[in-house]
Amino acid sequence: MRLGNHPLTALLFATTVAVLALMQSYFPTVLAIPLPGSNIRPVLLLEMASQPQHLIHIFGPTDDPLRPARISGMNTGNAIDYLLMVSYALLTLSFFFGIAQELGSNIWRLFGWLGVIAALADATENWLMFRMVAHIADPSAEMAVLPYPVWIKFGLLALTCGAAAWAFVGLRRWALAALSLPAIVMLIPGFLDPLHVAPMATALIGLGWLAMALHAVSRWWSSRRTARPAA
Repeated sequence: MRLGNHPLTALLFATTVAVLALMQSYFPTVLAIPLPGSNIRPVLLLEMASQPQHLIHIFGPTDDPLRPARISGMNTGNAIDYLLMVSYALLTLSFFFGIAQELGSNIWRLFGWLGVIAALADATENWLMFRMVAHIADPSAEMAVLPYPVWIKFGLLALTCGAAAWAFVGLRRWALAALSLPAIVMLIPGFLDPLHVAPMATALIGLGWLAMALHAVSRWWSSRRTARPAA
């Protein structure tokens, strides 16, 4: 199978979901100390952390007996995240290579490469988060840089969802366009309110990936039915 192949796109989505589930099984599920007015997940708070106190909310104070386990789980999940970067980069690349074939324009391939750039930003983000946890007493240097790769990643992934919506409109696949559009619509609100709106805004990227997979599966199924010899 090659990039743009519908079964490959569907397989890459399934791989992305599987790796995401594995990664989430290691991450701490709740904050050690709740953040008032926010239901943000620990890993997302680590991505959005802007002050050392946020790390206390995530991992607990030094005398918290669960702190080492939380740190270990976070580091393991973030190590697995490198596999997720590969899978979602290939998913977006394969989807837009397929769209380029369907719409007869290679310009759509450029949106696929945005997913690859997002994955590179994600890798930089994880490197910074590993350093933050290692220098948990004073992570200010890493925190000063962290927002750049974080929002490059989320911004580019949201943009690929917006581009997918545009492509689906061109294909008159209105329901899939509606699934893909919210990620780009909510990007700026999430950026402006990272502790309250960002948890929902970033999760909407998953709807865009789902729309990509549904398109690939439906096209694959349709081609199989067309190729099936008449009885």
